Amino acid sequence: MKVFVVYCHPSEDSFTSLVRDSFIKGIVESGNEYIISDLYKMNFKSDMIESEYLRDSNYINNDDIAEDILEEQRKINSSDAIVFIYPVFWTDVPAKLKGWFDRVWRYGFAYGTKEKKLNSLHMKLLEKSLVLCIAGNSQAELECYDLIYAMKKVMLGDRLFNRVKDKKFVVLDGMSKSTESRALNSDPHLAKAYSLGYNLFNKSESHFSVDDRYFTAIENSDSGEVSGQTVFSYHQKDNIVWAEYSGGMVFKGILFGNMDENGCLHFDYQHVNVHNEFKKGHCDSSPEFLENGKLRFHESWQWENGESGKSLIQEI
Repeated sequence: MKVFVVYCHPSEDSFTSLVRDSFIKGIVESGNEYIISDLYKMNFKSDMIESEYLRDSNYINNDDIAEDILEEQRKINSSDAIVFIYPVFWTDVPAKLKGWFDRVWRYGFAYGTKEKKLNSLHMKLLEKSLVLCIAGNSQAELECYDLIYAMKKVMLGDRLFNRVKDKKFVVLDGMSKSTESRALNSDPHLAKAYSLGYNLFNKSESHFSVDDRYFTAIENSDSGEVSGQTVFSYHQKDNIVWAEYSGGMVFKGILFGNMDENGCLHFDYQHVNVHNEFKKGHCDSSPEFLENGKLRFHESWQWENGESGKSLIQEI
């Protein structure tokens, strides 16, 4: 199996470079292979030029694609997984990596029409992705202000979204040079990076989770209020699950519960519908794994007034 590593840091004198080396060592020692784009070392051009902007903003799928973009797209389509390693700059990726997405995630490649052009490619569905970022703040601080949620929302919910079957987001935290935690965290973080590389393609290491997955209803009883216009954004930490949902009849909703040892969900939900009515109830869901790697849940739910029904929600 092959992994494409997209690495972005302006200095080799950095902890991030050690994380990169530990991760790659794990990949190699597990018997897999890798290719890498070191964006600063290769001086990747991160700024769009006008013609690139006009091509994408007007949804034009032509062959006017720069060779450096095509080379990155070829690396993606020759790989089974993609991994991003970078430091957190202001709750996001460094500017050069942001520019990599701006230019490589082209119309006709990462989104839009699949019509083939002479020199253009369409992005394959990758098996796995890993976001491995290094942060100065602690995990607790990042979670307290919802900063991890914001980072994951952008990277997994937008940039990777349904372009990858299995997505994972890992923060190596507490690495500010101004804190004592840096020395304490260094060795455990490097061991973690090695393990992530070594076990990237190890199915026994894959833990079933609904974290950062998006679902919509494909079937529902007549008395239900969620539909194909309703989108659920799920999160998970250990066995605790929660989600926000809205769309269709639902103005804003939230659910909170847990996942049992069989992957079944048990939660309470409540929402306000478009008629300003407050609704709440309980739901039990059992998972089904589809051939395309997506999840489907078979739900049995009951409103607070005792009325019950069944629904199917499926990963987008």
